[in-house]
Amino acid sequence: MPVDDKALATSAADALRQVVDLPRRADPRRDGLTGLLDNRTLHRALTGKIRTANRRGDDIGLLFLDLDRFKHVNDRHGHVIGSRILSQVARLIGVAARQAGGFAARYGGDEFVVVLPCVDLDLSLRHAESLRAALEATILAGGQPPRRRPLVHVTCTIGAASLRQQGGDDGALSPERAATRMLQQADNAMYAAKHAGRNRVAAADASATGAA
Repeated sequence: MPVDDKALATSAADALRQVVDLPRRADPRRDGLTGLLDNRTLHRALTGKIRTANRRGDDIGLLFLDLDRFKHVNDRHGHVIGSRILSQVARLIGVAARQAGGFAARYGGDEFVVVLPCVDLDLSLRHAESLRAALEATILAGGQPPRRRPLVHVTCTIGAASLRQQGGDDGALSPERAATRMLQQADNAMYAAKHAGRNRVAAADASATGAA
């Protein structure tokens, strides 16, 4: 069958265009490594959820998660394997967030945030503990398929906060300021849990709970 030079040229041009367009077609709202929402999109999405929650009188839970001593993974196995492990952790976090009716974002490095609309602080803590336990029980494959080794085990520490936990002036804050405050509260709780021993969950302005 004779080759149609014109069709071949058109096909090649289309293929080249697809390759060139790949970076532009990537979702600009998502982190390139993990596929989760990126930090900037997180702030916009959280602000929007707070605006809706204020209108309806709902609560919002927020989890701030940090992997424990993840630098050791990079130091021991290298950053390529570290990136594979981060991607797998992100998938686990993303699934957990969706199952709880929320969404997840990569905050930066090995830090992640889960937003849980219509969830109060107590339920946020239960979701956080389930997520912590699930990660602790998971063995992650550092090798490229079909090779799995090195097998890596990581744990995490999680701080939880909620929009209504103070029962006070959240409605008086702008949604943008309320979002910043929630992130700061959950981040502070996470660091308090780190200082208490890592691999545990803590609520903002509460004692740490979970495994030592």
